[in-house]
Amino acid sequence: MSFLPMQKLTIGELFVSIAAGLMLFLLPNDAKNQINDTALAQGYVFIFSLVISSALLFTIKRYEALGTAMLTNSILTVSGFLIYIVNGICTKGHTFWAVLSQYQIITMFISWVVPFFFAVTVRLLRNGSGDTSDSRMRFSNFLISAIRSLMIIYVLVIVFRHLFPYRPHMSEARDFDFMLFGKITECLDGSYDNGIVYLLWHSLILAPLSFSLLILNPKIKSWHLLIICLSTGLTLEIIQFALNTGTICIDDVILYMIGGAAGFLLKHFIDLVRSAITSGQDRCMLSFSYTLNSDNKRIKI
Repeated sequence: MSFLPMQKLTIGELFVSIAAGLMLFLLPNDAKNQINDTALAQGYVFIFSLVISSALLFTIKRYEALGTAMLTNSILTVSGFLIYIVNGICTKGHTFWAVLSQYQIITMFISWVVPFFFAVTVRLLRNGSGDTSDSRMRFSNFLISAIRSLMIIYVLVIVFRHLFPYRPHMSEARDFDFMLFGKITECLDGSYDNGIVYLLWHSLILAPLSFSLLILNPKIKSWHLLIICLSTGLTLEIIQFALNTGTICIDDVILYMIGGAAGFLLKHFIDLVRSAITSGQDRCMLSFSYTLNSDNKRIKI
């Protein structure tokens, strides 16, 4: 599969798109500075992400503009985090071992999820005369930037929140937990602190991966995806074991697989809705391809 060539935005459209990305990047800190309540701050980020996305998409009327804004936001987010780490190392500060807070993770994904699913909803409902080959091409171009943006954030979160949640103590003894459903039971009965958060985190951690893989290759076999998610989950546990930053737990692998299934179901649900709206004419909306209405053939770019 080859990547679509990005249709160039004009200088003005590019400037506005980058400015929108900068606004998305500044939203979390702006919300935190103005609102003390974390939940309200996250709601603030959600609302203004939606406002920025709708204003950008309906003003420029090009999916690529929103994709550029999302990619700009992700690049700025990662750059700022890396600068923080480098500064801490150079100044030998006590906080150079950077840790992503729960608020940062949630708001980063809100800033990606809201623009993405806003564009998906607009595309999902587009039919009739507005459903042209050009609009499908533009949406495919948007998907490229959106998936790249997601992967940048995803890698950052996996590395600095899941694999390195604190300084590793590599000389200390490793922990194992091979009791099937033991950790899950502890989380559900309340005997494990923040058990619900633990379950949600581990059960969603591979959802972005499976969702993205299905967009990159809609024809991937379900058992291939199963093997990839299983291998990735085992790899995460092995790395945590090697660095001594976590406990090897069989339940974690089960939760990882649930996350992979969640991404799989979400992708196919969107495709099913799109297929129903277009009477089967567009069966795979989330892919780097588009369908010509004239001959109903799927063209790979």
